[in-house]
Amino acid sequence: MSNPQFSKLIELFDINLNINEITAFGNGHINDTYLVKASSSESSDYILQRKNHKIFKNVPGMMNNIVISTNHIRNKLVAAGEKEVHRKVMTYIQAKDGKMFVNDDEGNFWTLFLFISDSCGVESIQNPEQAYCAARAFGHFQEQLSDLPGEKLIETIPNFHNGISRLNDFQIAVSKDLAGRVNDNQLIIDKILDRSSDMTSLQRKLDDKTLPLRITHNDTKINNILFDRDNNTLCVIDLDTVMPGSALYDFGDAIRTLGNTAPEDEPDLTKIKFNKEIFEAFAQGYLSEAKVFLNPLEIEYLAFSCRYMAWEQAMRFFTDYLNGDIYYKTEYQGHNLVRTKAQIRYLEVLEENSDLMEAIVKGS
Repeated sequence: MSNPQFSKLIELFDINLNINEITAFGNGHINDTYLVKASSSESSDYILQRKNHKIFKNVPGMMNNIVISTNHIRNKLVAAGEKEVHRKVMTYIQAKDGKMFVNDDEGNFWTLFLFISDSCGVESIQNPEQAYCAARAFGHFQEQLSDLPGEKLIETIPNFHNGISRLNDFQIAVSKDLAGRVNDNQLIIDKILDRSSDMTSLQRKLDDKTLPLRITHNDTKINNILFDRDNNTLCVIDLDTVMPGSALYDFGDAIRTLGNTAPEDEPDLTKIKFNKEIFEAFAQGYLSEAKVFLNPLEIEYLAFSCRYMAWEQAMRFFTDYLNGDIYYKTEYQGHNLVRTKAQIRYLEVLEENSDLMEAIVKGS
């Protein structure tokens, strides 16, 4: 799409903006993102983004989630007398027809939001101090939304972390064996199924409301946090998956990547170890913000949530492998199998360290 076509899309939003240039921005794998630079230094820059409606099948509902959540946070920041509110929460621009998106001639959905200047992201955590800051940011984000009823928002990806639903998908994939890969991988299947009763307990407690439904981010990577030039956290970004769920999802999924000494697709399983220092820093940072709203059962389940998310992700990778690699992007033949084995090994490492992890949570 050319710059004039982008300009026509931007004209549909309720904003007066003289454009200097529009360039591709970031390295996301789901949406197409562009930086819209204003021609005047006095004007703000913006981000134009095409939402992937093949992944997010209800973009209007997703944008409603984002607007409700960001407005809720913004109102709290204003009430607290916070300075530079526009840098502490994302600001989406309404279209002239009142919607929070515009459509192009091909039916794609486009959104426009304020670019937060003098900010930067971090691609990977380098030390415990960064882990502590990241955890505080995600804990604070949950705390800001802790009094927003989860029922007000839709599930942008239904059953995203529902272990019972994911297990059902896995069992269907095993029974159909579309790619003819079941016989060679029975040990993996057994390792997933042997833990299924214990792992699905989290979803059962959500279903019977023993665990509360909360608003969660669902993509707690450190590159979804913006920092200022002094390395202070500004705000949490990439809100497409903000939806009802468990606070445990965010904590567990962060540790699934941050607490692992190796990448999630590491073929050498001996390199996969538990990073105690990062886990301890993350637990302390998270609970420094989240302890005020979490109930005792949620805190008790924090260490468990790390094992749960590793189990769930192993199952998702392997389900895709059995189905012929149709969901996740793969770089080589058997990539999803390598990912599965790495996740299962990390799950085993977490199990070996479960007592230590629970002690750290209790002491945080």
